Amino acid sequence: MKVWVYVEGPSDRIALEALMKQWKNELLGKNIHLTFLPLGGKDAFFKHLGPRAARNLVDNDHDLVVGLPDLYPCAKYQSTPWAHDDCDSLKRVQERLVRQSLIKDFRVSQESVPVHLKRLFTSALKHDLEMLLLASREQLRTTLGTNDRLGKWVHPVENQDQQSPPKRIVEELFRVHKKQRYCDTVHAAIVLRKVEDIGDILKNESGQLQCPVFKEMIDWIGQKTGVTAY
Repeated sequence: MKVWVYVEGPSDRIALEALMKQWKNELLGKNIHLTFLPLGGKDAFFKHLGPRAARNLVDNDHDLVVGLPDLYPCAKYQSTPWAHDDCDSLKRVQERLVRQSLIKDFRVSQESVPVHLKRLFTSALKHDLEMLLLASREQLRTTLGTNDRLGKWVHPVENQDQQSPPKRIVEELFRVHKKQRYCDTVHAAIVLRKVEDIGDILKNESGQLQCPVFKEMIDWIGQKTGVTAY
C-alpha cells in the first residue's frame, strides 16, 4: 500500500518528513509507504491535484491519497473555479477536482466514483506549515536557544489568521532570537525533527487541541492503515 500526500512545496515535504520520520518507519515495517509530493505552489496544486490523485486511486485499489495545501491565501482565488474561504470549502474544491479527473481522464463511471473517493482525504495546513512549529513550542524554544516563554499567539495555533500568520511569527522569532533569517526548507525540519511523539504537540499543557485539522488528517491515515501516528 502507498499513501500519497500532496503538498504545495518542498518545504512542506521536508518538514513533514522530519516530523513523521518514526511513523514512516513504522508504516514501512507493515509495507506501507508514506510519500509527500510537492506540486509547486498553490496554483500548481490546484492544476495538478486532480489527475495526479485520480491516477493514484485508479492504479491501485488499496492506495490512499491526501490533499494538504495551505489554507491561505484565499482572496486571489475568489473569481476562479478554485474559490474557497475556509477549510471546508477548500476540501470541497479538492474533491471536485479529483472527481472530475476520475470521470474525464480515466473514464470512471459515475457509480464507481464514490468507491474511489473513499480512499481520498482532503484537508489543509491551516494557516500554513509553520503552525506546526508554534505547536512544537518546546522544540522551537530549544532551536532558538532562548529561555523566553513563547506562546504569544492564538490558541489553538491553527486559528492564527492572515493578520499575523504562523510563518511571519516564526520569521520574527528567528530574527530576534537567532539573529538570522528563517529558511523554511532548513529550519522547519530542524524544529520538527526534535518532536519525539507527534501526540505531544497536538495538545497544549491545558489539554486543548492545538491542531484539530491536522490531527483529523493523520488520524484518518492511521485508521485506514492500522498504524497510528502517536
